[in-house]
Amino acid sequence: MGCKLNQAESSAVEARLRALGLSRPPDVDPADVVVLNTCTVTGGADREARQIARRLRRANPRALLVATGCYAERDAAALRAAAGVDAVVGLQDQAGRIARLVADALGPRLPAPGSELGELGATAACDLRAEDADRTRAYLKVQDGCDLRCSYCIIPSVRGASRSLPPDAIVSAIARLGEAGYREIVLTGVNTGDYGKDLDPPLRLHHLLERASGVPGLGRLRLNSLEPRTVSEDLIAFLAGDGGRVVPHLQIPLQSGSDAVLARMRRPYRTADYAAIVERLRRRIPRIGLGADVIVGFPGESDAEFEETVLFIASSPLCYLHVFSYSARPGTRAATLPDQVPPPIIKQRSARLRALGGNLSLRFRSAQVGRVLPVLTLREVRADGRLRALSDTFIDLGLDTGGRPPEPLFNHLLAARVTAAGERDTLAVMA
Repeated sequence: MGCKLNQAESSAVEARLRALGLSRPPDVDPADVVVLNTCTVTGGADREARQIARRLRRANPRALLVATGCYAERDAAALRAAAGVDAVVGLQDQAGRIARLVADALGPRLPAPGSELGELGATAACDLRAEDADRTRAYLKVQDGCDLRCSYCIIPSVRGASRSLPPDAIVSAIARLGEAGYREIVLTGVNTGDYGKDLDPPLRLHHLLERASGVPGLGRLRLNSLEPRTVSEDLIAFLAGDGGRVVPHLQIPLQSGSDAVLARMRRPYRTADYAAIVERLRRRIPRIGLGADVIVGFPGESDAEFEETVLFIASSPLCYLHVFSYSARPGTRAATLPDQVPPPIIKQRSARLRALGGNLSLRFRSAQVGRVLPVLTLREVRADGRLRALSDTFIDLGLDTGGRPPEPLFNHLLAARVTAAGERDTLAVMA
């Protein structure tokens, strides 16, 4: 469940279990082990985790059911109380502890998990191969924790202070993932843009990218969400001059287009700062794909403040939105604020912003018609017979292979010419 960081950590857990000799069962078969990696960013995520745990237990009545992740770290008791959960594992030594639980549960026929594989090492040495799984893209954790104290967010208290993984280990992991067949590697973290400030000597994210982009055999790198203040001039200059190994795509959380709301959120920037950053990116990298997270219904958000957000986004160069309805988290400052916005109003505002996000996406994708884009083909043939592909700018495409069978084209970096863009779909042909 949850973010790309959870996907990276899930890959580490899976690698440790594969090292024990386990493999994924066919969907029709019950599993011996089920691991649920949870999210706790909203109350809805907590409820969904409990519901999924109960559903997994019904489908796998004899399995060892392990719950882990941010919800497990924040409220282990609640997960233990969920029907059918056998064990709850927090974030510390997550992959190793789960592997030891599994080894104990399945008996002495399994070898003990190797102590030489730490969390990053497990991700890097992942046994998943392109021919074994529907994966062409790998998520690699480079940073954890967050030093921001946004008034709505519980994650810093769950994940702790910002801390970076050593650059040598990351570069080694990228090399091994490339050797394993992954053509795109997504660098992820809680606050990825904070990378390196805690290291000795301190580094910045662009220093890591300079080393990572030089790994032999690398397909392409993608950055995860970056906080606005971490998008430095040095980083922009690197992205503008890299030549495509780090793709021209960033997701930069906005959260609100109202300065008053941003102040109540304790966000460390204002709309003018954000506008300057995205305009600078668009100017230096004209074809960049830019996305934003937006929270709707933050306590006290008035009609006028919401309209400020709508107008700010509509006039921005953003290409898509991720819209989240505000959810009070116990233990955060925002949960104690007055003037909580009624759910029906949040629902109406969310619908407006999602429609606006759809318009932004259509505008961006329509501008690509006739252009040739670098794409990565995924391991999916769509219902219309087209091969699913992802452009460097994060456009999901349906690729016409010109009569060629799609399977031999899986997991390739190709050039594709965009032929059409509609409200729900973007089509392309091989260039």
